[in-house]
Amino acid sequence: MKRTAIALSVGLAAGLPAAALAQAGHDAHHPARQLQEQAAPPASPTMPMSGMPEQYRTMMQAMPAECMNAMQQMMQGGMMHGAADASKAAETAPADGNVPDFTRAYVDAMDAMHGPMMEGVMADDSDTAFVRSMIPHHRGAIDMARIVQQHGDDPQTRAWAEQIIAAQEREIAEMQAWLKEKAHPGAIDFGQTGGTVWSADEGGSSVSAIDLGTGTVTTMPIPVAPHNVDLTPDARFLLAVGTPAGGNHGDGHDHAGSDTAGLLVMLDPQDLSTPPATVEVGAHPAHVVADRQGRAFVSLSGSNEVVVVDLAQGAAARVKTGAYPHGLRLSPDGAELYVANVEDESVSVLDTASLTEAARIPVGTAPVQVGFTPDGSQVYVSLRDENRVAVIGTATREVTGRIEVGPNPIQMIATPDGKQIYVANQGTEAAPNDTVSVIDTATSEVAGTLKTGPGAHGVSASADGAFVFVTNIADDSVSVINVARQEVLGSVPVGDRPNGIVYGSSS
Repeated sequence: MKRTAIALSVGLAAGLPAAALAQAGHDAHHPARQLQEQAAPPASPTMPMSGMPEQYRTMMQAMPAECMNAMQQMMQGGMMHGAADASKAAETAPADGNVPDFTRAYVDAMDAMHGPMMEGVMADDSDTAFVRSMIPHHRGAIDMARIVQQHGDDPQTRAWAEQIIAAQEREIAEMQAWLKEKAHPGAIDFGQTGGTVWSADEGGSSVSAIDLGTGTVTTMPIPVAPHNVDLTPDARFLLAVGTPAGGNHGDGHDHAGSDTAGLLVMLDPQDLSTPPATVEVGAHPAHVVADRQGRAFVSLSGSNEVVVVDLAQGAAARVKTGAYPHGLRLSPDGAELYVANVEDESVSVLDTASLTEAARIPVGTAPVQVGFTPDGSQVYVSLRDENRVAVIGTATREVTGRIEVGPNPIQMIATPDGKQIYVANQGTEAAPNDTVSVIDTATSEVAGTLKTGPGAHGVSASADGAFVFVTNIADDSVSVINVARQEVLGSVPVGDRPNGIVYGSSS
């Protein structure tokens, strides 16, 4: 209780001098050390509350005496030095207003924290208000810790920063899990975002459709155990690929799949009950993407190639890749197809005009899926067995960096504005993971980790960038992430062992 109340006081004291806030923020993350160093508090603490909003005064008055004492000392310490510090800062600040990069970064981090904290405390009940305000508060602490890691050179401050990041990320995950459990699936508000989300339910040989307008879920059996789905750009077909229903299809990422020729299934997205057309494509089809020329590209893990199907004529061409091709995505202009080769430690770059392999890029161990940024300048590659994501610069076709994420990353997607990459960390069959790593593309760092459901696998985003959808293979559900709030709103039950997922707008 002591730590919780002191942490809350940082947000409540938003109107106090900056020095007091800094001291309060430090004490919130190191309460035991600070309280030991402080003198015994007065018996009857009083707090300067004039000018403070009524809701803040009420919440602070409800604090236990020991927490009020600690808060008072933090505030008094800051106030004693605040005026002098402010005067000194004003005298020494450069005339042109320039400040060090680290100062500007600290100020930006604090500014980014205050708005979401205020929004959080406006929740309908006290518990939710506390949790929703504490999540951005903790993110602010993480941001500031990363700043000192980047700019600081004192081993102690860097050690504190590392400890703060670990503790706050853990608590954020716990609070997000609490919000998820509290939320009712039917209560997810998609606002102005309409459309449908489809999941490939490999374990149930079905496809589930989530109508975002009504919240209804329709699950329909199809002729294959689908590992992946995609919507054609004209929204005429929902494509699914997999081995025939009832076969031994494995988990889609290894050689456990059946030798039976797999199928491409062409479904009517408006009515899944309409009998679909099918095209035999080859051994162990894994993923499918469609281009604007009416073609579908299907990775065939069993024969180390991509088959290109003309959806109108059914004719097919084949292009060789590296060993065990799996996830694949088209560049934004459609000129190139990047394919992750799981057993080749590489990504194949296919020219979609000549249907040839233009390059093969070494990336790391067990690449499973790729994802382009909207401008096409970068491709992110999940390295399942390294717990990392590689970044490829498409201009040079070289790996420019690697980013640590969660256990066994599988699929990923960029938000439409290109600012973030969402990476689903599936874990293993024995120990399913339930997190999504959110990468900041500007810094190439993980900016946050969200708790979804066990076996996080497939990822898709709404066209307006408001929501990200994640299939949970071990939970038979799809989690919904509010991008602006960086919060998991809840999960929607779908078919058995959902893998791939795709969003389609209502227009």
